Amino acid sequence: MPELPKLSELDEVNWDWRRSGHSTRDHLLGPLRGALRARGWPTASEVAAAAHGSRADYVGVVICRQRPHTASGVTFMTLEDETGFVNLVMWSQVYEQHKVLARTLSLMGVSGRIQSEDGVVHLIVDRVWEPRLRDEPVADRSRDFH
Repeated sequence: MPELPKLSELDEVNWDWRRSGHSTRDHLLGPLRGALRARGWPTASEVAAAAHGSRADYVGVVICRQRPHTASGVTFMTLEDETGFVNLVMWSQVYEQHKVLARTLSLMGVSGRIQSEDGVVHLIVDRVWEPRLRDEPVADRSRDFH
């Protein structure tokens, strides 16, 4: 039996996701939280607790994109990490400026302002970017509705 190197925690989680679309070990971003935190990127729960009007940069896995015809060109997205969800609002001019990344990234970085009203929190996006990490989670397909 050949001796193979032990898989990292991220490799184990990635293998689970490739095989079954989920993992009982951890969320895709769980093993990367130290690297994300070192760059100053908060968790979803920290974004949810941020003050109305404050700025935030956030990195999460895209789980859905919606661009309903009734929304006048507004795109809604939901990103997630091991602590929860971040709901994004992307006005049409921002979407057009970043549409290649907005349509194709599975692990997405966004910057914008927190909108918090009556316990409902959104991140109003003004910039979309690709996070550069040494290790990457497995790209998972989002549920996109147009």
